[in-house]
Amino acid sequence: MTIATSRTLRTLGALEHLFAAYGEDGTMNFTIAARVTGTLSESDVIAALAKVQERHLLLCVSLGWREDGTHCFVVSERPISLSVIGASTTIWERIAENEMNKPLVSADAPLVRATMVAGATSTTLFLTFNHAIADGMAAVFVMRELLTALSRAELSAETTDARLEDRIELEVPRFFRNSSTSERTTEVGGGPLVSFKQGATVNAVEIDVDRLAKFRQTAKSRDTTINSMITAALGRSLVSMNERWSEKAVKVMSPIDLRPGFNIPEHVGLSLSIAITPFERSETTFWDEVRRVQEQIAKFREKKMALWMVADIAKRCVTDPSYEATRRRILEHSPFDSVMTNFGVLRMPNRFGDIVVEKMWAPALRSVPGQDVVAAATFDGVLSLVHTSVAGTEGLLGRMVEILEDE
Repeated sequence: MTIATSRTLRTLGALEHLFAAYGEDGTMNFTIAARVTGTLSESDVIAALAKVQERHLLLCVSLGWREDGTHCFVVSERPISLSVIGASTTIWERIAENEMNKPLVSADAPLVRATMVAGATSTTLFLTFNHAIADGMAAVFVMRELLTALSRAELSAETTDARLEDRIELEVPRFFRNSSTSERTTEVGGGPLVSFKQGATVNAVEIDVDRLAKFRQTAKSRDTTINSMITAALGRSLVSMNERWSEKAVKVMSPIDLRPGFNIPEHVGLSLSIAITPFERSETTFWDEVRRVQEQIAKFREKKMALWMVADIAKRCVTDPSYEATRRRILEHSPFDSVMTNFGVLRMPNRFGDIVVEKMWAPALRSVPGQDVVAAATFDGVLSLVHTSVAGTEGLLGRMVEILEDE
């Protein structure tokens, strides 16, 4: 649907356009969750969601097209929807799985929804986002704002919105709905290239305080990081468990938080998925793999490399900056097979007034069929690993933990 210019917020940047194209095919939804003490009322959560939404323009938008055909965000006054589930026996993974398998339709605003599970002594809050409006770090910020509002404390000042490329002074092409050079005339909105019917599965494991302390000690003694250890365990697990990688390398992509290098505000979030490490069947030791992962990721932490990556994404769209071309490029030429994303220690207080945060998990994130996504996050000294897959590798987390504990 083409919309009037007066209702648009702004055009999309290169990464937003890329994630929008990803999400159009039922991919790249993600959900985060926090469990707090006590039973929250539905009316209080709705009121808190409204307060948070007022401060973040991208929590009020859908995706659309200007009259000239450019891809844009469309402003809406619709509130963030809240679903309430009363089944206290429902485990976290099944709720997250359900969220992954419910599309956030790009033409419907807002591109975020909330769910609360009311138990006898606690409440679990879920926030699910279309990746075009937020990344995981920004989503943690929104959850923190929601808990702040529920505690009736003052929220941060209203935030300003701008394209990432404008923040780092990088020019990008305008992205159009249809190609002017392509002979294809099919409407982009006519249906997804990949059916959403293929369900995602979500599984999680936790590394307790004592075991995590042991891993940290080992990492320090080896002059490496927990992130490199987990990523190496993921790559080795995939190679050993999935015959798909018997004759070729599996490519594991590692998102890197680059906000500090660009002075990007906390609510924006900037984790570029750029460091790709190949793994293959070999006699390489685990610690050699860990060192290789660490060296590979280090190459992409520099500011100039991040600028190159964003510019390269934009450059790939120059020859055909249409939505249709971007969607097909993603599905046909994905540069990676799996993602390992580590949030580190979540920047979340344990208490908001009378509200005590009992637990937070790493996010569940749905990607394209065949890709395994493993997210890691530490909260209150416990490391959670969450595996989301669509026709991916079963038993992956268990094998990763075995590898880590054997070393």
